[in-house]
Amino acid sequence: MRTSHIAIHKRIAEKKGNLTDEEFFSSPQYAAYLTDIAEGITKRYHRTSRVKTFYDDSEDAEAAFTDNRVITINAGNFLTRRFPTRKLKHLSLYGMVSHECGHILYSDFDMLALYHSTLSTGRFYPAEPDDLTLPQENALSQIKIAFAKNDKAVLSAISLVTHQLVNIMEDVYIESRMCDAFQGTVRYSILLNNLKFAETMDSVSDEMKNAHFEVAILINLLIQYAKSGDINNLGGYCGPLLEVINDCIPYIDNAAYSDDGRERFVAANHILLLLWPYMQDYIEELKKHPQKAEAAMQKQVASGSSAPNGTGKQARGIGKTSFDPDEQEELRNEIQKVLDEEAGRIALIKTDDFETEGTGSTTKDTTYEGSGYLNDATADMGKVLTQVATEMTYDECEKELSEELQAESDKIRYGNAHKGVDVCIHRMPHVDPTYKKRYQQVAPPLLLISKRLQKCVSQKLKVKKEGAKLDNLPMGRRINVRNAFRGDGKIFYKRKLPDDSMDIAIAILNDESGSMSSKQRITYARSASIILYDFCRSLNIPIAVYGHTECYDVDLFAYAEFDSVDGNDKFRMMDMSARDGNRDGAALRFVAERLMTRPEPCKLLFIISDGQPAGSGGYFGTAAEADLRGIKAEYERKGITLFAAAIGDDKPNIKRIYGDGFIDISDLSKLPTTLGKILIAKINQKYAA
Repeated sequence: MRTSHIAIHKRIAEKKGNLTDEEFFSSPQYAAYLTDIAEGITKRYHRTSRVKTFYDDSEDAEAAFTDNRVITINAGNFLTRRFPTRKLKHLSLYGMVSHECGHILYSDFDMLALYHSTLSTGRFYPAEPDDLTLPQENALSQIKIAFAKNDKAVLSAISLVTHQLVNIMEDVYIESRMCDAFQGTVRYSILLNNLKFAETMDSVSDEMKNAHFEVAILINLLIQYAKSGDINNLGGYCGPLLEVINDCIPYIDNAAYSDDGRERFVAANHILLLLWPYMQDYIEELKKHPQKAEAAMQKQVASGSSAPNGTGKQARGIGKTSFDPDEQEELRNEIQKVLDEEAGRIALIKTDDFETEGTGSTTKDTTYEGSGYLNDATADMGKVLTQVATEMTYDECEKELSEELQAESDKIRYGNAHKGVDVCIHRMPHVDPTYKKRYQQVAPPLLLISKRLQKCVSQKLKVKKEGAKLDNLPMGRRINVRNAFRGDGKIFYKRKLPDDSMDIAIAILNDESGSMSSKQRITYARSASIILYDFCRSLNIPIAVYGHTECYDVDLFAYAEFDSVDGNDKFRMMDMSARDGNRDGAALRFVAERLMTRPEPCKLLFIISDGQPAGSGGYFGTAAEADLRGIKAEYERKGITLFAAAIGDDKPNIKRIYGDGFIDISDLSKLPTTLGKILIAKINQKYAA
């Protein structure tokens, strides 16, 4: 049943209103949008990247990561979900893509891999730490003893801690470079995520109440400092952990903004020595229950974008890589205008010491949606939302059409020759982009042929559509007095009224048996189908294109349908292939019945085949030929004209079956134009003056 455009638009509007965040943000269309953003950023420095999205709302799921080529974003990550509106969630994901682009542009993946692999063998990179305090010297001695013993628990603990430490500083470095190089939405979205991340962090007191490993608490506090320039100490904690953080901060400040990645490794090595006394409870647990301890540690350390992995050198020479305090305060104020959910925000500035007094309080305004530059983000999101809703609606309509086709097939009485044979209708509800790319590669020369064919009938169809005055007629009801002087009696005229309706409907049935792979027969059949499809669609002639084969069942492939709504049928035809056997009778009857549903009085059915039937259960030879002749005669009585284009070596048999509908195609390259000329002749005959 045909679906009207009004009904389609109504369904699209309803779908837009009902789309969940998961459906929207994990959709291929949204991933394509983020890919455009990533390419716009990375191609500036001659890098290529693409974005994949998924949705996992578990609390410990990774938020984002990259392998230096592909950026993977978890649209259901813990941070994005905490934003109250879809607009802000969109900006959060924008910020995560921008962050990962920063790794692609500025992280030295090879050096990161070298650092971690060297530590895993019990050696420091780029060199053993020097210029140490006495506590650091003691920690280094203990670590070297563990290295010499190849202590697996120590090596594992050091690997995880240094991984986090390097990532903390690497994140600060690449984000400062991104915010400096891209002053627009990239910078806003990165800082927006940082503010929200800082707000979600537990206070020092809460961290300790949760019975975390001490080193996990310290790492979380360092992450807080790196993200916001401060730590959450609303509980007024005073103790040795703050002293350790104070000792670590100079290393972070000095290394996080350096273009030389090795300085971050040197800083991580020094901070490791400061954290060593607080790693012992974790190491002991690793020795007892290694898997359980690692899982607990991963869960206790604050989630965020993962450290990069892959290969690639960082981009250089972008300019200054840090902000002075005044500029940081200005940026914080701009972000505050966009997101003001909570009062008493942590300032986005670096500090030299911590406030350890007072309890503090927070209030929330969960209705605020931001202002200013959000308009552009909203417009972009609206376009993607419409695209997602449209394609989802089209997919649903195409699925419904597939179900209707199968229901129609089930009602058809295929005859005794096909008794007990199952017929399966195949139609892709969603067209993969690969088919679209293939179509764009082969279509241009074929569409030129279509345009040349269209010119042959364009004038007659123009007269039909626009109407015309036919003059100088020998007989009629109306006299043109201006023709009274004529001596031949052609003084009559008549008017043809405009008529947008078409009186012709076309169906094409392609043989997809295995022998069609010979001599590129299936390629020419596909090309002919593409040309005739474009010819008919351009002239508003209803057309359907099918393919058929038989393995265990009769498989019918509905490439182009009369009632298709998504406009992707031309791409579906790229799936046409040489497959298995061919039970022509069942396929022919189905397509003829589909053609019978059309209201147009002139119905043409083109069959493209390279041989006689060769189906299972004895469906071949004279019995199969008799079945086909009977089907042809039956539907010709019902007003369908059949043409069989014989493109193989089995032409005598095809001619014997289809008689006056037989078309001998000796030169396969002429198949499209031959069928096109037949169609043109029928159109000219139908619309003759």
